[in-house]
Amino acid sequence: MVARSSTGLDDQRIVDHVTGLPRLPAAQAEIAQQAKRLAPQRCIGIISFAILPDPALFRLAPEADRSLRVEITRQLANALRSQDRLYAADHWEWLIILPDLPSGAPLLLGMMKLETLFANPVPFGVDSFMMLRVACGGALLPDDGEDPRHLVQSSRIACLSAKRNGSGHATFDPAMEQIDKAQQQLLVELPRALAGAPGLSLYLQPQIDLADGSCVGCEALLRWQSESGEQIPPDRTLAAVEHLGLRSTFNRWMLQQAIQNQHRLQAENIAVILSINLSANDLLDPELLDLITQTLATWEVRPESLLFELTETQMIEDTEQVIDVLRSMRNLGFQLSVDDFGTGYASMSYLQRLPVQEVKIDQSFVRHAETTERDREIIASIVQLAHRLGMLVVAEGVETAATSAIVARLGCDRAQGHLYAPAMPLEEFILWWRSHAAHR
Repeated sequence: MVARSSTGLDDQRIVDHVTGLPRLPAAQAEIAQQAKRLAPQRCIGIISFAILPDPALFRLAPEADRSLRVEITRQLANALRSQDRLYAADHWEWLIILPDLPSGAPLLLGMMKLETLFANPVPFGVDSFMMLRVACGGALLPDDGEDPRHLVQSSRIACLSAKRNGSGHATFDPAMEQIDKAQQQLLVELPRALAGAPGLSLYLQPQIDLADGSCVGCEALLRWQSESGEQIPPDRTLAAVEHLGLRSTFNRWMLQQAIQNQHRLQAENIAVILSINLSANDLLDPELLDLITQTLATWEVRPESLLFELTETQMIEDTEQVIDVLRSMRNLGFQLSVDDFGTGYASMSYLQRLPVQEVKIDQSFVRHAETTERDREIIASIVQLAHRLGMLVVAEGVETAATSAIVARLGCDRAQGHLYAPAMPLEEFILWWRSHAAHR
């Protein structure tokens, strides 16, 4: 058995069923216990270790996928000291706790050791080998986190930074998430916007059937014009939401707005599926389903006219509970999609467990499909996996006719992007839809 937490937590909900490793809740409990025993002038190190995406990963059959993850886990466990602890964080991400360190030097050396360890092809299955690209992010208690959850987040932020800059490893620096004066002002304005002040709205971007060119759906996308007139990117808006702890309030605002929009589209005889974005953490809100069904009843909107897009990388910490909620949503008649597929390294074995009907390929792959063979290979792999499971495939970020032709040739069923139309306010979308339908 590979290295485990010393917390004694055996709940299957926090144990990865492939590697047998405890998951993030157990890691946080372990950090809390280690912190209580930590002597002065000593520290605790956290390493977030991730495998970077590659077309070969998407080509793996379920058994090979499991074998590779088990082998990576074995090599990581063998590289650790007896007192170190190993955890499963995501499909291709692990978390390592290094207790009782004299300084940050062993943390840096540990990350460099892991890079060296995976500089050679990894054997798995029967006579199979794969060259992997890895990234490591490190954080220290007490320097980089005031509590276990914050510390784990710091290590993952550092890992994300290492992925982006190609350095292979990085230790956490507050500059990685620095909030400037402009962002501070947004934190002041956001509660007012959610309470009804002008500026915050949902735009609709069409989704096109690649077979006949018809508009079959639209995605509700967040737009925010601040009180200064600046257009705030969605990622900054959501960062402000999370920083203020207003996710539940934001979701209620978003659902009300989206369902009202669908009510108006139905009144205009525009039959499209409206897509709404949710995270796995949103699904753990016990009031969410009641809120959705009550809002549907108020506006007389049919459940089957809504599709909820779920970002795959967030479906990691409480998977069984999330899947139970998804099944309940399907039973109520909602459609479900996995958004940004390809960025969280999900495999066919992962998709088999989810009651979803659609997979959306992340635009980071689609936008380079004309020039990069590797991205075309990733798209083809995702299409093959999804179609084998009876799912539709949507390409995001289609901006040129050549890209549209490529994703259609590779088997994508639908597409959205600026080639067809940008995201628009509701009234503009209604006019666009009528014009588009008239000219088909």
